[in-house]
Amino acid sequence: MEQQNQYDEISLRELIEALLKQKKLIIGTTIVCVLAAFVLSFYVMEPVYEAKTVLMASNITDKYKAKQRGEGIEGILDSVAEIPDLTIETYKEQVKNPMILEEIIKELKLDEKEMTRLSLADMIELETIKDTNLIAIKVKNTDKKLATAIANTLSKKFVNFIATKSKEQANKSSISIESQKNVQKQKLDDALVEYKDFLAQPKGVKELQADIDAKIEMVTKYKTKLSEEKVNEQQLRAKISKAQEELQNTPPKLSLKKSLSDDPYMSQVVNEKTNQSSGDLFNVSIEVEEKNGNYYSLKSTLSNFKIQLSESLAKQQNLKKEISKAQNELEKLQVDFAEKQYDERIITRKVNLAQSTYDAFNKKLEEIDIAKSSILEDANIVIQTPALEPINSVSPNKKLNVAIAGVLGIMIGVFLGFFREYWKSTEGASNNGMKTTN
Repeated sequence: MEQQNQYDEISLRELIEALLKQKKLIIGTTIVCVLAAFVLSFYVMEPVYEAKTVLMASNITDKYKAKQRGEGIEGILDSVAEIPDLTIETYKEQVKNPMILEEIIKELKLDEKEMTRLSLADMIELETIKDTNLIAIKVKNTDKKLATAIANTLSKKFVNFIATKSKEQANKSSISIESQKNVQKQKLDDALVEYKDFLAQPKGVKELQADIDAKIEMVTKYKTKLSEEKVNEQQLRAKISKAQEELQNTPPKLSLKKSLSDDPYMSQVVNEKTNQSSGDLFNVSIEVEEKNGNYYSLKSTLSNFKIQLSESLAKQQNLKKEISKAQNELEKLQVDFAEKQYDERIITRKVNLAQSTYDAFNKKLEEIDIAKSSILEDANIVIQTPALEPINSVSPNKKLNVAIAGVLGIMIGVFLGFFREYWKSTEGASNNGMKTTN
C-alpha cells in the first residue's frame, strides 16, 4: 500500500526533470507556432481597415413637446399630434435598417462584389459614447476606400432616413388634424348660422329685457301712486270725520233778537199800520230764525271730501287693476325672457365650443408646421465627424498574434512533453510486467 502511494505521488522535481527532458520538443513546438502566426499575419491574412464616423443626436421631439400637455381638447390634440420619442437606442436600432442597407448597396454597387445586406450589416459596428448624445459608426473592410465610402454613405442615408420618417409622422398628424379642422369649421359655420337666425327672431333677449325693465318701472310707478292714494284716502277720511263732528255741533239755523228799527221792512210795515216813527220802534224787539252759514259751508265741505274720497277709492281700484295687469304681463315677459335666455345660452355655448375647438386645431396645425420646419432645418441627427480614409489597419494585430502563438506553442509543447513522458513511463512499466510474467 505504501509502495502504491509512493508510486502515485509526483514531485515538483520530477515535473521539472520531465520538462527539461522534453525541452527540444517544447521549443520546437513554440517555434513552429510562432512561425505559423508570423507567416499568416504578415503574408497570408489581409489587413482590415476601420473607417469611423460620428453622429450627434438632438431629440427635436423634446423641443416640440417641451410644454406640459394641456387639458380638454388641447390634451387630446397633443396626444394625436405627438411625435414619437427618438432616443439614442432608437437611433442605434435604425442604423442597420434594411432599407438603408439596400440603398447603400445600390449606390456603391456593392452587389457587383456579391455583398448582401447581411454581410454589409456584419461589417458595421455601432458604439454609443457614454454620457453623450454621440453615436460612433465603424465600418471594417480590407479595402480602406470602400470602408470609408460605406461609412460616409451610411451616415448620410441614415440622417436622411430619420428626417424623412420624422417628416412623414408630422405630415400624418398634420393631415389628420387638417381633416378634423375642416369638420370643426363646418360645425362652427352651422352654429353661427343658427345663432344669426336666433338673433333675427322677434322679441330677442335684449328687447325682452327692455320690456321687463319698462314693466317693472310701470308697476313701481303704479304702486307709488297707489301708496299716495292710500295716504290721501286716510287724510280724506280724517277730514270727513272731523267735518262730520263739526257739522253735528253746528245748528242749521240761528235764533236772533232784533229791534224793529234794525229791520227796514218791518219798520216800514209797523210805521204804516201804527203811524209810529223809527225811534218809537227802537225799544221794540222781535226774535227771528236765520240759516247758519257755517252749517251749510261745513255740509258743502263734507260733500266735497266724500266726493274726493270716492274718487280716491276709484283711483285705487283702477291702480290695483293696472298693477295686476302689469304684473301678469311682467310674469309672461319674464318667462319668455328666461326661455330666450336659455336658448341663447345654449346656442352661445355651442358657438363658443365650436370656436374654441376650431382655434385649438388651428393652433395645433401651426405647432406641427413649426415642428416640421425644425425637422428640416435642425435635423434630429447630424454628422458630427465624417469618416476619413484610415492610415493603419486594425487587424490582424501581428505582434499580438505572434505573442499569442508563442504562448499557445509553449502550452502545446508542455502538453506534448508531458504526454510523451507519460507514454514512455507506461510503456516501460508494460514491458517489465510482460517479462515478469514470462
